[in-house]
Amino acid sequence: MCSSIAKAAERLHETRPMVLGPFYPASHPQQVSADLTRLIGRSGRALGEVVELTGRVLTVDSKPVVGARVEIWQANAAGRYVHSGDDNPAPLDPNFTGYSYQTTDEQGRYRFLTIKPGAYPAGDYIRSPHIHLDVEGKVDRLITQLYIPADAKMLAQDRTLQHDLWQEQGPVPRVIFGNWTRGGSTLEKGAASCEFDIVLSDG
Repeated sequence: MCSSIAKAAERLHETRPMVLGPFYPASHPQQVSADLTRLIGRSGRALGEVVELTGRVLTVDSKPVVGARVEIWQANAAGRYVHSGDDNPAPLDPNFTGYSYQTTDEQGRYRFLTIKPGAYPAGDYIRSPHIHLDVEGKVDRLITQLYIPADAKMLAQDRTLQHDLWQEQGPVPRVIFGNWTRGGSTLEKGAASCEFDIVLSDG
């Protein structure tokens, strides 16, 4: 009895699903790398604050999901997507497509180098800065978003976020921001790192 209770208490909570959004890339670059700040074959670099995004894909029983596909896409530092449907007048960045994917390793880990996305207008409200993730495991698929820490007013007026939180009352759950460490990047000296674990039901 006690053993079963302890095991139940150790189970992780599944990562909250969130909306796909209107700006999933209509076409993908032929070549991608884990470093979104530099496009293959170009010497320039993306504008904005560099951040290392890393984490593990796990099951609710804390087992690593090996070989999961982790796909990310996002707006650039000015809040603009590389998408024909994005009518935000903010400039595009010629050195940033905002898209990549990786496959998790033996520990279920993924790692990207990217930039902090900017906020952008969505009709009569502002979308808080965020990064989209589409995670495909052996059994499960999850579409979610990692939010960049922002002030409470920004988060409260973001109706897309509030929809994804099912209009919950109280503070925004901290888990949607991941764990940030200033200067913690192992890939870019001085850059921040964000640890964002993704938990699937069965992997």
